[in-house]
Amino acid sequence: MTWEERKDKRLKTKIAYEEVAGMLNQWYVMIKRHEVSQAVSIKCDIEHQLPNMEENQDLLLYFNLLDYRHKLLTEEFAASNKLFEDIQEQKADMQSTDDMIEYYYFFFAGMYEFHKKDYTNAINYYKLAEEKLRTIPDQIEIAEFHYKLAIAYYQIKQNFLSLNHAKTALKTFKAHGDYIQKAISNDMLIGANKLDLFRFDEAEQHYKQALKDAALIKHHVLLGMAHHNLGLSYVNRNLLTLAEHHFKEALLIKEHEESVYGIHSMFELTHVLYKSNVVKEARKLYEKGFFRAEKAGEREYLSKFKLIHALYDEQDPLAVEHALEYLKTINLWTDVAELTFDIALYYKENGDADKAAEYFEESHHARDQILKRTEELK
Repeated sequence: MTWEERKDKRLKTKIAYEEVAGMLNQWYVMIKRHEVSQAVSIKCDIEHQLPNMEENQDLLLYFNLLDYRHKLLTEEFAASNKLFEDIQEQKADMQSTDDMIEYYYFFFAGMYEFHKKDYTNAINYYKLAEEKLRTIPDQIEIAEFHYKLAIAYYQIKQNFLSLNHAKTALKTFKAHGDYIQKAISNDMLIGANKLDLFRFDEAEQHYKQALKDAALIKHHVLLGMAHHNLGLSYVNRNLLTLAEHHFKEALLIKEHEESVYGIHSMFELTHVLYKSNVVKEARKLYEKGFFRAEKAGEREYLSKFKLIHALYDEQDPLAVEHALEYLKTINLWTDVAELTFDIALYYKENGDADKAAEYFEESHHARDQILKRTEELK
């Protein structure tokens, strides 16, 4: 090979590197916009380019970080967990990385902890990412950061902090027409916080607006989520007939029903049906939901399905306690507080004052644990 040919090859390699860097950025844009088909297409193109590119550790780490985020988008949760463990090893072997890569590492580490349901640790990683956020000049990325932090604060019932971050994100998403899907999701998050703060009418308006906006752009996944959230808002007000209607509407939407969120709607609807004493229908849906949760490896929802089936159908106190125990071991204290309160009401309505008092006390204890978890924030 002549010097000119070697020079030409090096030039082509450099161009390929620059092209891949640009494609990675475009891939991330599609991920953030939840444009699944376009994200998948760009990822395939990148994977074809990578073998032809000169080795660049930062770029390979960036690719793996985005691939992790991509797998969350496409609900490849087991694969995403394994990939992030590999990323942690990859980064440990690198002597240094630039600020942008550092930001994405901490930001996605927060998502990794969030997916493991360790919300406090997720927030701690997000705060590390925030220190690098000043190096990111992208307004959408800053909004994305605030949105993710808002979700994490919501999970530990820091509702005012969550609202502040959600409102910051929403302002940016609304100003960029390409991010209407994120704006709708953000609106529902604000509604969820207002629901926790007993601002029921305001929460309902956020969900109805999200439903209207999702219908306008014909986004079936968001439509399903809006119906699901309306169902939750009516459960909180004990309007079980309305709750049942919206959970059923959510499950009629194929894209929602087949997603992991479909399992969540199946659980909520099963719970509502049991509460409404529609036992035969509840039992049938329990079997379907339990199978789906088992297939998806959703241990949280397996435990929740077992709990309501044991309580309302089998009247098996030991099975109820066993299911609760798993939720406690993974620190889902918000869910434990809500479920034990429902269990207490069930026993109260059935004349078992001692059991009711026991579970009211458990619910109070769970709420104390939520406060303790917030003290672990750095």
